[in-house]
Amino acid sequence: MLSSLFWVTGLVLESVLLVRALLGNLLKYYSLFYLYLISVLLRSASLFAIYHLWPNFYSPAYWFTQFLNVLLGCALVWEVYKVALARYLGAARMARNVLAFLFILAITRIFVKAWNSPNWIPGRTTLETERDLRIVQLALLIGLVSLFASYAIPLGRNLKGIIYGYGLFIATSVAHLTLRDYLGDSFQRAWQYIQPICYLVVLVMWCATLWSYAPIPQPTNEPRLEADYESLLATTKSKVQSARSYLLRAMRP
Repeated sequence: MLSSLFWVTGLVLESVLLVRALLGNLLKYYSLFYLYLISVLLRSASLFAIYHLWPNFYSPAYWFTQFLNVLLGCALVWEVYKVALARYLGAARMARNVLAFLFILAITRIFVKAWNSPNWIPGRTTLETERDLRIVQLALLIGLVSLFASYAIPLGRNLKGIIYGYGLFIATSVAHLTLRDYLGDSFQRAWQYIQPICYLVVLVMWCATLWSYAPIPQPTNEPRLEADYESLLATTKSKVQSARSYLLRAMRP
């Protein structure tokens, strides 16, 4: 009964968020975030029906849809970087390349690990896949917050709510997946109550910060982010050029 109450409350809060997004015209500003939220709402409603009507199909339906949600979570992190660095074209270009490299590296590692695994188990494999991708997402969000904090760049109420809410969700998910891997199903029975509470806290946070559109404010002092990026780029090019010249001289007879 308590699990069903948490489930229904989550569906209500997700619906409220989407209604407010339509009324406040937030979809065009954070389209991937709301696409992720729509997928979570549809998944939760479908799993709720499957759990009560066709319980034998619940486990495969859960793991398949969970993997899709994790991929959409990667797209959400991509959008966070895109919106946050919209004013800093050079840093945004570098961030896109770094994000693409990290996600491709993580997914490649996951598929190679699954391909070489002698005992491929859908539930366990998806659990490990989710944990690896969640760790990458969490590291990227922490990096973005640290970057903006060091340059005193404001994030704005909407973007801050998305980052902190999703960051809390990812952090609790990583803790859950790690402890479940080590402790097994005994921990899962306790977590089935802890996890919904954490997720409801995230939804309440999103309702409070995304009730209406709030643009990212201009920083009081122009940050040196772009200047530091250009300096880093120039230094990197100079070192690459020096290394290339050294190799060419070394290769000459």
